[in-house]
Parts: sequence; structure tokens; C-alpha cells
Amino acid sequence: MSYDGITMAAVCSELSKKLDGARIDKISQPQALEITLHMRTRENSYLLTCSADSSFPRVHLATHKPDNPPVAPPFCMLLRKHLSGARLLSVEQVGLERILVLTFRSYDDFGNQAKKSLICEIMGKHSNLILTMPHEGGPQILGAAKIVTEAMSRHRAVMPGEPYIEPPQQDKLDLFSLTEEALAEKLINLDELPPERAVVSSVMGVGMETAREIAYRAAGGEAAHPVEMARALTVELRNLAQDLQNNKTQCCIARPPGKKPFFAPLMLKRIPADYLTCYPSVNEGLDVFFQERRHSRREQELKSRLLQVAKSAVSRAEKKKRLQEAELLEMAGADRYRIFGELLTASIHLIPSGSKVAEVPNYYAENQEPMSIPLNPALSAQANAQRYFKKYRKLKDGEKILKGRLEETTNELAYLESLLISIEHADLEALLEIREEMEATGLIQIQREKKKRADTQASPLHFVSVDGIDIYVGRNNKQNDRLTLKDASGGHIWLHTKDIPGAHVVIKHVDPPETTLVEAARLAARFSRASASANVPVDYTQVKHVRKPKGAKPGMVIYDHHQTLFVTPKT
Repeated sequence: MSYDGITMAAVCSELSKKLDGARIDKISQPQALEITLHMRTRENSYLLTCSADSSFPRVHLATHKPDNPPVAPPFCMLLRKHLSGARLLSVEQVGLERILVLTFRSYDDFGNQAKKSLICEIMGKHSNLILTMPHEGGPQILGAAKIVTEAMSRHRAVMPGEPYIEPPQQDKLDLFSLTEEALAEKLINLDELPPERAVVSSVMGVGMETAREIAYRAAGGEAAHPVEMARALTVELRNLAQDLQNNKTQCCIARPPGKKPFFAPLMLKRIPADYLTCYPSVNEGLDVFFQERRHSRREQELKSRLLQVAKSAVSRAEKKKRLQEAELLEMAGADRYRIFGELLTASIHLIPSGSKVAEVPNYYAENQEPMSIPLNPALSAQANAQRYFKKYRKLKDGEKILKGRLEETTNELAYLESLLISIEHADLEALLEIREEMEATGLIQIQREKKKRADTQASPLHFVSVDGIDIYVGRNNKQNDRLTLKDASGGHIWLHTKDIPGAHVVIKHVDPPETTLVEAARLAARFSRASASANVPVDYTQVKHVRKPKGAKPGMVIYDHHQTLFVTPKT
């Protein structure tokens, strides 16, 4: 991960200055393994995030107040008991390990001063937040975000009442006293590793992204053997140590195309400037980076959940449609029962009582060949005829009902497929609207005690054509309705893929040039189920010719006076 010992050192330095003498006003625990300390100095208020979440373990100042659960978790209650109103005495890092110790002065139940320390161990899946107090034999654990029993760890237990034992030390070189000889000796034993991995394995506090940058600088942008690079690596690492001691670190976030974003506590010379954002404050950069990461994870999790629900609903609707079509096919043979009844009625005098089969002339056949009609021997010929007439009427009546239900199922399936398209193309803001739509239609259960979202509406996608004309694309069904039926004027041009689920597209112009029309049609094809196809049919008409049937689901409309273009989806 990017949060290495160098990053921790930079965070520690900034926190020591900004939070000097700060008092804890409030403690919250927005996530299972994440706490927020609301702290105040004479000049400012701060939010300090401490997280042991293995996905995003970190410590940094934050700018956004998190949403909190209605009931505080036990660890949060423990911290409130011991640290509410406490003043920060010191912020210290253990060497260049990813361990930060926040020491506070608080008061016990009798009004006596007491020191308490919150130890933040930021070590991937082994991350933890541990509250300790001084004891005769060393720090004693009061509680932790993660309880670790002796059966879970051979090295140490992390449980209330147990002594606090630091994680095992790593056999690595000290960055601040690094020599070329010592580094070369380490690298000789790691000559099969790339330079960056050799540095990570050899030098304390240097993470992979920092090491990649150090190796890049040492090699001058060219690959070289780590042993040959020992001198250059030592020079670059010493420069890094000097910057750290002089508080010249920064947080640079890289967003290279096609790759996951990452950060490092130094300028990333190997990354083009267009993909780089640097912050003089490491805490500020970390806050931006992890806000983006959490936003991205929330988007991915919500998208995955909504897709799963929508796909299941599509599968059920498809099965329902197949069964209804099969039943309708069976009903299509209803006329044979009417013919049975008519032929029996015409030949009643020829059918002996108690017959199981009647052989009667088929007046509907060209040569009136005999037809065999199964009978119920317990009934008369007349009663058998009436039984067939009744079965015929029942099937015909059922056929009308079933055709209506099949139409409903077909419309439902079209709606669900359009929902799938919307989910696949949606960002978090649009996904939240889609979730509300799915709750309103009963596809997912409304969350209990759900915090009411701000009454804001996500905006459709906005494009400007080569002719400078605005084109809008709905990102979900609610937006499709809003865009087409409220925002657009009657003379504007509306587009949609022909008989294919997709987004509503509106050209806000009454007579757009053909270039704009084709561009909008390609957008309609792109944001549809046919996005991977070619020669996609796209209908277009004026907005005034688009209307929503009464009771139709979100995004479902009918239209006329349209023409059709065939286009390749816009990439």
C-alpha cells in the first residue's frame, strides 16, 4: 500500500504542529474499524481520522464529517469514557514504522490526572487501533478496535488487561544513517529483485511507490541492476531523509489512465504532469486521496448490489415470459375444442351411450374424413359436446387475459433491461437515484432508519456537439423522465435506440445540423444495450411527439412521427 513509514513521518510532523495542545470535543466511529476524533485548538477545529480498515488503513486530518451509526459501537464508548475532554500531549512515531502514538492527558473517575495513549498501527491487514495506559511493567491495553487472542497470534495478544507489545521489528536499514556500503551489502543478497523491491526489503519506512520513484531517479529513468545502483540509490534515499527532516515532504496523487490511482510522499518525476496532483500538506493530499477511494469503493459496492438485484429480476421476468408464451401457444389450439363440440352436436344420433371415442364425419375437412373424438363414457354425447364448448370458452377467455399479462411482462422486462443499462453507466450520484427508484418500485427493500438524502437531483450527462449544440443524456430512468418530459422543450429533438433498452437523449435545438444529429444518435447507441454493436438503429423525433402512458414505469414512453438513423456507438 502507499501509506508507508515516510508518509507516517510526514503526517506525524504536521499533526505535532497543528494539534499542539488540542482538546478532544467528540469521538465518533463511522465505520467498524475507523474512528474520528473531533479536536479543537485555540485557533481551529480539526477532524482526525484513524482507520484500521485493511482496505484503507490510515491516519490523517479530514475535512468531511462522517455519517455515524445511531448506536455507538463498544470501542467508541470506551474511547469516550477515557478520552472525552482529554488534551493531546504528544504525537510520536515509532522509528519509521507505521505506528503512531497519540498521548493524551485525561482525568479518571476521581478527578486525578492520567495519561492514555491511542496507538495507531497502520499495517495492512494487521492494522489496529489500541488504547493503552501506563502500568508498572509497561503500557497496559484498555481496549482495541480488533481483539487478537493468543490463539490468533503467536507473537502477542491484543486484549484488555494484557501488556502492550509492539509488533515484531523488521531487520532493515535506518534511513537517517544509511551508508552506501550497508545498502550495497543488502542489495547483493537481493540481486534477483527489481531495484524498487530491493529498496523496500532493505530500508525502513520506504513503501513500494516511494521506492519506485527512488529507483527511477537513481537509474535516470533507465533500468539498471540494483547493485550497480547502490551509490545512486543511497544519494536519492539520503535526499529523501533530508527532505523529511526539513519538513519538505508533499503528497502527490497520480491518476495514470487505465491504472489505479496511488500517492507517494514525494514528487513523482516518473509520472507525466497531466496525471499528477500535488499537495504541500501531506494530510490534505491523503484526505483527498482516501475520499476518492472511499467514494469509488462505495460506487462499486452499490453498483454491484444493484446489478445483482436487477439481473435477478430480469431472469425472473424472462422465465415468466417464457411460461406465458408457452401457455399462450397451448391456448392457440382452443379452436379444436370448439370443432369437437360442433361435430359431436351434429352427430349425436350416431353416438352410442357410454362410448369412450366417437367416430364422426369431419365436416371441416375437404373429404369429410371421420374424426376420432375422446369422450367421457359417464356423460351423454350432448354433455360431452357441452364440455368441449366450455373448455373452448375458458381457453379463449384465458387467452385474452394472458395476452394482457404477457404484454405487462414484456413491458416489465423492457423496463428492467433499461434499468440494467442505467446501472452499468451510472456514477455514485446517479446510482443513489437508481436505488431510490428501485425502492419505489419494490425491487429492493427500503432501508430502515435510512438517513434522508439531501433533496438534490443528479444531472444528466452533458455533451457539446462539433457544432456547439448542447446534447443531454439521461443516466437513469428518473433522469430520463425529467429530461424528456420536464426539461426539454417541445421542439427539441429526442433520440432513443429502436426497440433496444437505453438512455433518453435530447438535443436542445429545434433544427440541429446533420452532424449534431448523428453525434447524438451515436451517444444514444453508446448508452444502450447495443453499445458493443454496429449499425445500431436510433429513432429520433421532436419531444412533443413523446408521451408517457398512464401508469408506465419510470423511463418508459411511447412516441411517433419518428425517423431512424443507423449508427456505430460513440466511443
